[in-house]
Amino acid sequence: MRHCRARAFASLLPACLGAPALAAPKTDVVVLANGDHLTGEVRELERGSLTFKTDDIGTLAIEWDNVRSVTAKAAFDVDDLDGNRYVGSLEAGSVAGELRIVSLEGEHALRLKRVASIRRLGSTFWSQLDGSVDVGASYTSASELFTLDVAAALDTERPGWELDADATATISSQPDVEDTRRSNLSLAYARRFRNRWLALVQGLLEQNRELGFDLRSSAAAGGGRYLVQSQRDRLLTGLGFSLNREQPVDGEERTNVEAMALLSYDRYSYDFPKVDVSVAAVGFASLNDSGRYRVELNARFKRELVKDFYATLRGYESYDRRPATEGAPTDDYGLTFALGWSF
Repeated sequence: MRHCRARAFASLLPACLGAPALAAPKTDVVVLANGDHLTGEVRELERGSLTFKTDDIGTLAIEWDNVRSVTAKAAFDVDDLDGNRYVGSLEAGSVAGELRIVSLEGEHALRLKRVASIRRLGSTFWSQLDGSVDVGASYTSASELFTLDVAAALDTERPGWELDADATATISSQPDVEDTRRSNLSLAYARRFRNRWLALVQGLLEQNRELGFDLRSSAAAGGGRYLVQSQRDRLLTGLGFSLNREQPVDGEERTNVEAMALLSYDRYSYDFPKVDVSVAAVGFASLNDSGRYRVELNARFKRELVKDFYATLRGYESYDRRPATEGAPTDDYGLTFALGWSF
């Protein structure tokens, strides 16, 4: 890690000088546990699944447990389960089940089971984007209650950092009853460091008339660490500060300074059907409004129906001990079911 920048530059230089070769046939080789050899292009390893692009049979998602060796001459950013980062080309190890990361600065050998992620350097920004869209709706004829739930996510990971954008909206409409709206739009940036540490920055726009505010805009910053980071599980904890501005449904605007603490867990299963489970809790304690605190809880269970199409069960709860509008409810919670697509 002391010479990470030098290794990255040294590894990227041959790739940059050889840019015209990008159009050449794909020559990376993956050897599977059963002895099969696949020729193509290694794109990334994320959450236990290796994305491998071939000319003949398209893009494959290969379970990392089924990989015996990988050989790829391009430059890659590699993270291990201890939070260490390496930059270089990939070669088969001297013993079975080993991966070597080779650069002009030297080489490092890792057991395949200790590799957390692999990202190909030099790829375009657009090719690194992942996202999903979920939509759910319900209607009750007896009460004429219509509910619409929409959620979308877009994220990208590059060497040393990741960027996530999320948007959710729940709208309920019923004759002779005021519409209710709960919506969130967030943009978060995380910078990764060695030993699973990271710095976090987030901008957030919220609306929740149930809790008495039309708009809450906030900016938050802090740090955290992955207490668990395996190919299937991640447990993150962190601390930070948040500055927000609230526009109540009834009353004057106010500015709040808060200390915050977060805890999140997610687990991913890449066997069909793929299952993605995530739970997150964030607590806020006001530093300029003594006695006010609030908690945000979010949980999601996502199960693959057919390739890239999912059924999602999402639950949330928002608690505010002292809402922005006096007399507003202190608690808002819900459970929604939606169908979605991931890309």
